[in-house]
Amino acid sequence: MKNILILADGIVAKHFLHRISKTFISTNSYTVITFDKSILPKNQPSFFTFYTFDPTSYIKLSKILKRDFDDIFIILKNRVDAEGSYKNIRRDKPFTRITFFNKWDIVFEDENLLSINANELLASRIYDFLPNVPVIAQNVGLGQGEIMEVLVPFGSSYVYRHIGTIIQNQWRIVGLYRSNKLILPTPSLMIKPNDVLLLVGKPSVLESVFKEIKQELGQFPAPFGENLYLYIDMQEESKECILNCLEQVTYFHRRIKGKRLIIRINNPTDIKLLEKIKSLDNENIETIIDYNYDQPESIIKIDILKYNIGLIICGYDIFSKKMYKEIFFSIKKPVLQLSQTSLMHLNKLVVILSEDKNMEIISTTVFDVASQLDLDIELLDYEPDGKSEKKSFILNHYENLSNIFSKKMKVIQGQKNPIRELATQKDFLQVVPFTKKIISNRIFSIFSTDFEKLYFKLSDNPQLFVPSDIE
Repeated sequence: MKNILILADGIVAKHFLHRISKTFISTNSYTVITFDKSILPKNQPSFFTFYTFDPTSYIKLSKILKRDFDDIFIILKNRVDAEGSYKNIRRDKPFTRITFFNKWDIVFEDENLLSINANELLASRIYDFLPNVPVIAQNVGLGQGEIMEVLVPFGSSYVYRHIGTIIQNQWRIVGLYRSNKLILPTPSLMIKPNDVLLLVGKPSVLESVFKEIKQELGQFPAPFGENLYLYIDMQEESKECILNCLEQVTYFHRRIKGKRLIIRINNPTDIKLLEKIKSLDNENIETIIDYNYDQPESIIKIDILKYNIGLIICGYDIFSKKMYKEIFFSIKKPVLQLSQTSLMHLNKLVVILSEDKNMEIISTTVFDVASQLDLDIELLDYEPDGKSEKKSFILNHYENLSNIFSKKMKVIQGQKNPIRELATQKDFLQVVPFTKKIISNRIFSIFSTDFEKLYFKLSDNPQLFVPSDIE
């Protein structure tokens, strides 16, 4: 049995005592000290003991404090009484945990004291009733926003998507409420309008997920991470390639607003080029140079975690190497491969459709990136044997997103090989699911009819590889 001491006075204390009397826990024993008997509940359970005296009187309070208490609550309406009672308790009980009702913003230096800021608590509760505001669990977990409840509006990019196709990195959908019933999520469960999702994860990530659910574009690279990461290896890349990457990445950084750009340089060899890169440093751009010549895999993986990276950017010389593709694939972050065609000269974003579920997984990223870079979306639907049901579902999904985000989308259907059609164009960004097919051996891929394996035939244009491994 836990012994609890409560110093009570005022309307808050009255409600607190009445609530305990109705829902009290029989394994607790309560000792209540108050000025005013009128605040005491009419029905007083047997586990309550009441005293009426001034708790600021140390002589009287010390007699009660001779007992052992597991927790002490100070809920008093007057600041002088509250501080005086706290000091009296600490004279005899220096280490007992105290919960202090604090409506005066008093600052304590006490590791064993929990200060409940009444003003913040009330403001936070009222704030929860505003529209388009996430409801955060206040009294569960850390209470910092790691548990969130989100209503899925009609027209959201999450509507009619299977939970298994949503990449959940640093967050999880742990429950779904529909028609006042809890449904435990499974990969095949489809989200419908007006469903309420119960999310658990890193607070900053959940904020981005909330905005994404509420139809707000402009969050990429969330939910994969927060910041941009340009990787440069001076032994693997020519000076011209590096300068080209720097020009394009600074432009891309300006378009992806509110994100930090981390530039990592491995194997530094050109001092003048290093100085040029370092000159880009400001509050939103940070250059990191590795003079220890560490292994790329360890460098990249440490940086990804340390800087909360959401998008890796590299030149063609880097991404063409199987070692780097395997590193990037294992990290499960989007990779933007820059090319001879500058990002500044693009006018459309291209996706070659397939029947694979990866098309649904990358869909939100497609619309988000197209929106931020102000690109039209073009879907290439190659149908040599006629349309399939899976393809129809995917097209309907993209058309739904196009209407939701009011984003222009063009569907090109035909029986001609889209790789050959696109090979003659120099004005597009291709979005490709980042699957194991991308890291397969090119020699064997040449003879394949799988468009994902043939991605390298369009590498003269920039390509965005979006992870679709949802395990």
